[in-house]
Amino acid sequence: MKTKHLITIPIAIIAIVVVFIMVSCSKDRTEDKTTTTSTAYAPLGSFYTNNAPPQQSFTIDSTGGDTITAMNGTKIWGIPTSIFMYQSTHQNVNYPYTIKLIEAYGIKNMMLEQLPNVAQGNILQAAGELNILAYKDTSALVLKEHCGLPMWAPSSITPDNAMKVYYGFTSSTTNDWNLNVDATNYLFPSDPDTITKLSVSGSGYLMKIAKLGWIGINHTFSYSSSSMTFTINGTATNTNYIDIYIIFKNRHSFMKVSSLTASNLPTGDPITVFAIANDTGGQMYYFDQDFTISNGLSVPITMSTTTQAQILTMMGTF
Repeated sequence: MKTKHLITIPIAIIAIVVVFIMVSCSKDRTEDKTTTTSTAYAPLGSFYTNNAPPQQSFTIDSTGGDTITAMNGTKIWGIPTSIFMYQSTHQNVNYPYTIKLIEAYGIKNMMLEQLPNVAQGNILQAAGELNILAYKDTSALVLKEHCGLPMWAPSSITPDNAMKVYYGFTSSTTNDWNLNVDATNYLFPSDPDTITKLSVSGSGYLMKIAKLGWIGINHTFSYSSSSMTFTINGTATNTNYIDIYIIFKNRHSFMKVSSLTASNLPTGDPITVFAIANDTGGQMYYFDQDFTISNGLSVPITMSTTTQAQILTMMGTF
């Protein structure tokens, strides 16, 4: 009898524990089902503005022999007051005045500036982008007619003799680079443009530019055209806030995808499809995969969680 009691008591205890576990698991599964919600993506605006390359400021107060050396190596020299005038009145300028400069040579910084390397629908091979502005106090300045600003831009890749100065941007657009300065908001249309120049010099490019603002160091190239489409996997909402990029690995260039389609792409080029997003809670997501462009290529995108720091590190590898 003692033996029987010793056996039945543990069995009763085990039975109670099993029932408790089953009830607990059943409750947990019910709670998981009722609390699971779909990801809701949100605009990425602050990601770009918080991580974009800085605008550097230089005060010019000498008699004309100034040389600017920016943080990434850009040099500007020979900048007397005589080549500038007020944008609003076209009057002459007195010292001191200010030059403001943004350097975006790597793909990461070009992406953060959100200025894809496309001109009239054609992919550009790129060496970098610069934004150059001038101010007298808070008043904007422009270059006078027939006056060019000389500068030198370093190159993170082997300098290419085919590179040219592209101006930002074609009139009535905000991101269409144009080789013809007269097709932009240039104040002094002329044909031909005798100011703009670019040549390889050492490890970079020696240039003269006809107008201030955004300039790109780019060139076109011949290719057979293909198109791609994209689909978004999962149950997330607001997927229009996912930013999808095509990184052209051999071109030091990129383009941003619009409406899940991309056309006029160089057939056979190796690319990286890179997508980023964040949700309404600030969680960041990404997709990163290599492909070779072929006509009709369809890319299914599945977003994975990550951190802002990891996204910036990935962008730095392109």
